[in-house]
Amino acid sequence: MIPPTAKPRARLTNADYMALTPPVPDGPRYQLINGELIAMAGAIFQHQVFLFQLFLPLGTQVNALGIGEIFGAPYDVHIDEFNTYQPDLLFVSNARRHIFDVHGITGAPDVVVEILSDSTRRRDFNEKLPVYLSAGVREVWIVDLDARTVAIYTGAGGALTPARVFTGDDVLVSDAMPGVAVALGPIFARALADL
Repeated sequence: MIPPTAKPRARLTNADYMALTPPVPDGPRYQLINGELIAMAGAIFQHQVFLFQLFLPLGTQVNALGIGEIFGAPYDVHIDEFNTYQPDLLFVSNARRHIFDVHGITGAPDVVVEILSDSTRRRDFNEKLPVYLSAGVREVWIVDLDARTVAIYTGAGGALTPARVFTGDDVLVSDAMPGVAVALGPIFARALADL
């Protein structure tokens, strides 16, 4: 007798994702990661404070410099046929404005920011980071609240090692956002203050 074999699950595409995830402001959020629909857990307090405190100076400087657009989650980024992510923050330069469409972004933003959490750490590093870089995202910022670091990964060299790591004592600068500089100390201090 031949043992039964499990039927492989079909990989979902971006078209499936769009059909399955109608925009509901107060509903659950999902990402499509390697063809699998993944529900996103709600963010913790420190994550949200860091996100907002980073968004403020980035948004102010990007607008003042007139170099592009910055968005916070939830905002769909259709990276390829099997991957639609919702990074915590993203930046698209004026030169790449053509990647915006009515459903979010189709293609690679210049910068994406992912703030690690216990529920996303493995996927952010092992699955999303390589896809972002191979798709042409210029800089992927990985924020580690536990280590108080922001590591910037670039596609240069193909290795998944950070090109630069900023600590809470540093001023973050970005090659992809010329003229932008953000002091990280006050942001980490506010996010990690005792509740």
